[in-house]
Amino acid sequence: MHIADSKKVLQNSQLFKNLNEIHRDLILMVCEEVNYCAGDTIFHQDDPGDVLYIISRGEVDIILEPEQAGKETILIAQLGKYETFGETVLIEEGQRSATARCRTDTQLLRLPRTRLIRVIEDYPEIGFRIMRHMAADLMNKLQSSNLNIREKLF
Repeated sequence: MHIADSKKVLQNSQLFKNLNEIHRDLILMVCEEVNYCAGDTIFHQDDPGDVLYIISRGEVDIILEPEQAGKETILIAQLGKYETFGETVLIEEGQRSATARCRTDTQLLRLPRTRLIRVIEDYPEIGFRIMRHMAADLMNKLQSSNLNIREKLF
C-alpha cells in the first residue's frame, strides 16, 4: 500500500479522523500493513491481544465462538473499510473476546500496542483524542452487537 493510501485510511478511521496531519503521521510511523485471504482468521477468541487493526480494504466478521462443541457461532459484527477492531488492547492487554475472520480478501493496518502506547505517552493530546473516539466507537459497537445477539436469540 502506498503511504498516501495509509494516510487516507487513518484520516477516515473513527479513532484517528480528528487528529491533525502531524499526529496522524506519528501514528502512521507505528503502522504495519498486513494482508489476508477470504476465510483467514486474524485472531481467535481467547488469544492474547496486543494489536489494534484498521481495515484498509475488505470485510471482517467478528464472531463469538461457543464454549461447548456442537453449538453455533454467533456473528456479532461485520466490519468494513476504515473500521477498527481489537482496540480494547489500548486499554489493557488481555485475551481477545471474539474471533476475527476475513469475509473477503482483506488488507489491514496493524498497530502494535507497545508502539502505539509509546506515541500516546509522548503526545498525551493524541491519546486523549483517540480514547475519546474509542469510547464512542465501542459504545456503538456494543449497541450493534446487542441488537445482533437479540435478533439471533429472539
